[in-house]
Amino acid sequence: MLRLAFFRNTSGAWVGDLYSSLSPLLATTHPATIAAAIFSMKRRCIRVETMKGRFTMHFPFADNEAVYIFPLFVDKQMENWFDLFLMFSRTDYRNPPQNDNHADIHFRTAIHHLPQALVRIRPAAPEPKDFAETLKNRNKYIYYPWC
Repeated sequence: MLRLAFFRNTSGAWVGDLYSSLSPLLATTHPATIAAAIFSMKRRCIRVETMKGRFTMHFPFADNEAVYIFPLFVDKQMENWFDLFLMFSRTDYRNPPQNDNHADIHFRTAIHHLPQALVRIRPAAPEPKDFAETLKNRNKYIYYPWC
């Protein structure tokens, strides 16, 4: 099962830290990249762990789970991070809405950093020509694997 834990970076922002068992997979400040990683691995649930407790949630998030997940938040900043994560959990990263300019880069960034054996869903279109530069900019928000 996938596990999502949290730590604060040196600026005090929450970092989502994604694990498979005890193996670290991806740590980032951006909840869409974590959601895209889970989507790419075709996982249907994830264990969320904070200092206040743990809960196994569906992926994508089911509205009726809110009563269980919201008490786990440590502060308003974590709640905001998680609100975005829950919203991004409902994105089809392979076929995002046309008005979503960022889903593809989060999807490709996640896939780039994950062990390739875990990736089950990949982008349908070829990599954009500017992907290397875009990835370099996205890597500023990636804590693991170290870039």
